[in-house]
Amino acid sequence: MWSRPILKSNAKEAIRGGKYWVAYLVSAMIMFVPPLLEWVTGYSEIYQKWVDGVAAGIRLVDRNVFTAYSLSYFLFNVFIMLPLIVGLHGFFVRNRFHAGKFTDVFMGFRNGYGNVVFTSFVTSLFIGLWTLLLIIPGIYKAFQYILVPFLLSDNPKLSGSRARQISRMMTDGEKASIFVLTLSFLGWFALILLGIIVLGMLHIPEIVIDILTSLAMCSVLPYFYASMAELYIFLRDRAIQTGMVQPEELNLMG
Repeated sequence: MWSRPILKSNAKEAIRGGKYWVAYLVSAMIMFVPPLLEWVTGYSEIYQKWVDGVAAGIRLVDRNVFTAYSLSYFLFNVFIMLPLIVGLHGFFVRNRFHAGKFTDVFMGFRNGYGNVVFTSFVTSLFIGLWTLLLIIPGIYKAFQYILVPFLLSDNPKLSGSRARQISRMMTDGEKASIFVLTLSFLGWFALILLGIIVLGMLHIPEIVIDILTSLAMCSVLPYFYASMAELYIFLRDRAIQTGMVQPEELNLMG
């Protein structure tokens, strides 16, 4: 069995001192790239005009322009953000063993890039479709496949079906505890949400609110992902010891 307080204590130790700022920068890559892209390309403005136009029953943005922007943003998330997310998870696992480097966030673009993209996309699609069906099954699937990015960071060439199978086995009987672990960070994120509400009431420009929100989120995310990495390492070791997974599958030989 694993203990939530011990996991979180180990996570704090893993990001203590100078390592926190590397973890912060890795988290910032994930938080800042999407809104920065929206701001640079003007997608957020196009999207808002489209929403306003639909609500008012008038066309404020040409349909083809909106489709082109939306498709480009979708492709960016699939081919750029999904590998970055795998690299983020990989960094925190390696950081636990004092081997984490900022460049680890780009590991998803190296060997097995195509598989990382395809497996991550299909897994997200599964979760999304289950969520469309009903919220609870969607949450269940999200926690069932929560370890897939970690598994891909260990072995980028692991097939999608096998990665999801291993994640299902490793989280079997653990999903409720993982859910509670996630909820234990709710207080931190609630404070950030409260700050967003206050800034909105003060009529702070939206771009400034987005930047401040991302900065605040980045201060909490290293602690969160380090805790999840601790959990993954524990469940991975148990899976290997019980014969669920062979070390070679996760590039852990020797």
